[in-house]
Amino acid sequence: MPQRHLARAIALQALFMWDFNGEDSQNLQFYIDYAIREFAAPGAVDCFFVQRLAQQIAARKQELDSHINHYAKEWPVERLTIIDRTILRLALFEMLYEKDIPVKVAINEAVELAKDFSGSSSQKFVSGVLGAIYETSFKNQQK
Repeated sequence: MPQRHLARAIALQALFMWDFNGEDSQNLQFYIDYAIREFAAPGAVDCFFVQRLAQQIAARKQELDSHINHYAKEWPVERLTIIDRTILRLALFEMLYEKDIPVKVAINEAVELAKDFSGSSSQKFVSGVLGAIYETSFKNQQK
């Protein structure tokens, strides 16, 4: 598994635990450390990338959720499974703020995470929401 994909998977798991346990900002670092310790072999993952990704997504949660709600009107963030909303937050954060990561890579990574951690219907849902965001916000920028 490539290192960045593994780092995203570990950040996803830390953010999942954080969300599942009530989004207590005091405990986010605990979940990041736990996920790195439990799901990565020593030296196998860029811990700085995991930590920065998780912390930035948590800090921008409301903004990311607002974007998701705009594009998934039938499925407000509160109704989504924790894993699906976490995958969408992660991808959207990368699409909006990680200028060194191509938008299509962020989308593909999210679809792969949905495939690995959720069901086939979630994979389609994640792809559909991120595809709609891409079409309306990024397609013309990519040319």
